[in-house]
Amino acid sequence: MRLPLLTGALAASLLVTLGGCAGDDGSYAPLRHPFRGARLLVDADSPAAHWRRDHDAPWLDPIANTPQARWLTGPEEIPDLAGVLAAARRQGALPVVVIYHVPNLDCAGGGARDATAYARFIDQVVDALGDRRAAVILEPDAVAAECFDDARAKLLARAVRVLADAGHHVYLDAGHPRWNGPRETAERLRRAGVVRAEGFSVNVSNRQPTADSHRWGLAVSDLVGGREMVIDTSRTGLPAPPDDQWCNATPQALGAPPTTAPQLERVAALLWVKSPGESDGPCGRDEPAAGVFSPAQARALIADAPWLPASARQAARAATAPLT
Repeated sequence: MRLPLLTGALAASLLVTLGGCAGDDGSYAPLRHPFRGARLLVDADSPAAHWRRDHDAPWLDPIANTPQARWLTGPEEIPDLAGVLAAARRQGALPVVVIYHVPNLDCAGGGARDATAYARFIDQVVDALGDRRAAVILEPDAVAAECFDDARAKLLARAVRVLADAGHHVYLDAGHPRWNGPRETAERLRRAGVVRAEGFSVNVSNRQPTADSHRWGLAVSDLVGGREMVIDTSRTGLPAPPDDQWCNATPQALGAPPTTAPQLERVAALLWVKSPGESDGPCGRDEPAAGVFSPAQARALIADAPWLPASARQAARAATAPLT
């Protein structure tokens, strides 16, 4: 995700608290802590799992055998939820679903056609989830983006309300610590309905150090009623690129594996929200389109992951064709 300049002073915001700004109804919904003691879903239908089976590539096990979120980027993907929910039932696991379809997606005109289409999409997702409770990461980048406005805030607040009323656990995406400052982020989250959400997500599809994400998230949480956060660690194994490159950075590595017991203040879980190995887009280079699984990128993520056993890293380095 793109990295605009940090606005506001993080240090000056750490102790700021705002009163009387909790949202439309002035009060926050009680926290339900859905990740406590929960098992995360290992999705046998993930891009990495598919590629491993199709190419007899056991070196992909560190990605394919690790819980990841399932993304919904449009109505055509909603039928895929049936398989995800069936697997969650078999595993006794909590599914993590990412909704990524807001109008004017990425401020580039993508996503749902208009507010009516988006509301219909959210309702369809709720219907497809049925009585199976899910953790929902709502609209990565939508709150932090430059095109955030009152109309978008209203759409997101309605989505939070509908999902929460159906019993789901919503984490409204907040961006990351190199984007907007805590005060600006908190104000936007309140406008977008965080009072009804379980919390917010940090660092989705980015590579900021987890310690930085945590410090920034705590400063945001202080301003939004102590809401909890989830942090995306899917690609945080190496320092973030010095030039703040938002797309397919080199080098990069898998970050800490997902856990529902992170032992970090107000962190509900560390998750792999971004599917490791999926491209962020070509960025002017000869690389796969955004969302396309790249075995070459997956190999690099595994080969350089400092926490993996040496045998797993070596197996990835030894992998040969086909890697496209």
